[in-house]
Amino acid sequence: MRETIRAELTAAAMKSIGEVGFAATTASAIAAAVGVTERTFFRYFATKEDAVLQPIEALGPSIADELRRRPAGESPLRALRVAFEVAVASVTADPATMATVMRLNRSEPALRRRHLQQQDLWVAALAEAQGERLGLPGDSPALRMQCAVMMLAWEKALVACYGLDDFARAGEELDIALGELRSFVA
Repeated sequence: MRETIRAELTAAAMKSIGEVGFAATTASAIAAAVGVTERTFFRYFATKEDAVLQPIEALGPSIADELRRRPAGESPLRALRVAFEVAVASVTADPATMATVMRLNRSEPALRRRHLQQQDLWVAALAEAQGERLGLPGDSPALRMQCAVMMLAWEKALVACYGLDDFARAGEELDIALGELRSFVA
């Protein structure tokens, strides 16, 4: 039930933004469209930005869980790449939502700020998971750096897919971004 209401609020937010724009969309209007109170909206999301970004941001814990399941003998980069298949699958399953989120993320400064804040939370969660997998402290600057670089590669992949209007290429674009990183640090 809870996830259904979250999904309905996100869909209503996207619809409202499409109709009246991001600035004119309010939490109370989103809530009313779903038939709940504004107070209920705020039980699910801290801000309207969170409602819009929910399809992407909800992936962070799933990626971290997948990362924890990777074998300790696997290289950190390989483990991260395999764990990101969770995100790749989600993006390729709903390209229309991803295109809308990316368009808004690129055009709305408040949304972009919130997205970057959420990415920092992903980095912390991924570093913690990587640390658990490797028996290292999750707050290690080296682990955070690895995870932050992976997030930048993911961001580059999403931007490339958005530019090509082809989110089916998310995995391929992520591999291209990682290849560019390898050539940069080599």
